[in-house]
Amino acid sequence: MATILLLSSLTGCAFSDPRIGGSAPSVSSDPLFSAALVQGASDLRAAWSVVASIQAADPGTPKWEAMATTLEAQWMVLVGPDPLTRTPAVNIDIGAPTAPDPAEDPTLQAADALSAARDFDLEQAKASTGLAAAFWASLACSAEQVRLGLTGPYNDPVPADPAATILVTDEATALTAVLSRYDEGAFAMRAAEGFITSTGALQRGVITARLTIQDDMASLADVAATAHVTVPTSQAVYELPAGRDDAAAQSLLASTQASLVESTASWVASAADPSSAIDYMMTNATLAMPVGDGTAQWPGWPDRA
Repeated sequence: MATILLLSSLTGCAFSDPRIGGSAPSVSSDPLFSAALVQGASDLRAAWSVVASIQAADPGTPKWEAMATTLEAQWMVLVGPDPLTRTPAVNIDIGAPTAPDPAEDPTLQAADALSAARDFDLEQAKASTGLAAAFWASLACSAEQVRLGLTGPYNDPVPADPAATILVTDEATALTAVLSRYDEGAFAMRAAEGFITSTGALQRGVITARLTIQDDMASLADVAATAHVTVPTSQAVYELPAGRDDAAAQSLLASTQASLVESTASWVASAADPSSAIDYMMTNATLAMPVGDGTAQWPGWPDRA
């Protein structure tokens, strides 16, 4: 069993010790993985370059800095000595951004670059297994979140929880855990709807999240049946945050997204064929984006310096 720890920031001890216990695959022993890292880093730098140029032209909008920081931090890991343990490059600078084509909308250029990065990462994830599959899937999730944030809100991302772990186990156990998290998420979103005191983006985001979770729960039941996994009995009542207001609803939305991303990432890493699990992970990673919450929370990409 391998355990992966989440990171919380670029500072302190975030990158000072190994992140994978057990027998993790070696990057240097897999030339296909190493070649994918080169292409992945190139795509990521291209996306960072356009976003950083937008940031330079519009320094008063905080989300551009948050996006640029996210992408640069990921690039540092991709070109680092051991990407699977998120060990970043040392004394390597990403350089200066290339000015976007003035004849084109820079936001559209950024969207194209992020789409290319996302699609490449997804291709690698679905062609991999275990930790490598979850590694690439997490990059795809983050690229899609940044892409959605180009034309919508992208607030300071929720930092990864340094106390959380991802367990690579058998697929049935991982899928059972996912089903339980979905049941809890549906309960949380129903509660959040009751907490909201105002109309607007938060209300729409919570309702959309609930409907998405319910649809996913129905399709997951079919996946579970095919895998001969018993759907856990609903607990019906889960712990709720203090307060019964918009802040509590927002908290439930963010914690639900984090919980679902974490559990589906474990499923990705545990599945013999991660393709189905990756699709759910992608959905979960963008669950709260209509209200600007959240980021791909595994494997702990440091989105806040």
